[in-house]
Amino acid sequence: MQGEPPYGWKDLLTDTAIIAVVAGIILLVIGSFPESFGKLIPFL
Repeated sequence: MQGEPPYGWKDLLTDTAIIAVVAGIILLVIGSFPESFGKLIPFL
C-alpha cells in the first residue's frame, strides 16, 4: 500500500480509547448516582 489513509489506525485506537474512558465515566456516574442522573436527564 502506498501512502496512508486519512483516518489511520492510530486515530482509530485513540478515538476508541477516548470513547471507552468517557463511556466508563458515564456508566460510573449512572451506577453511583441513579437518582441524581435521573434528575439531570430532563436538562440534557
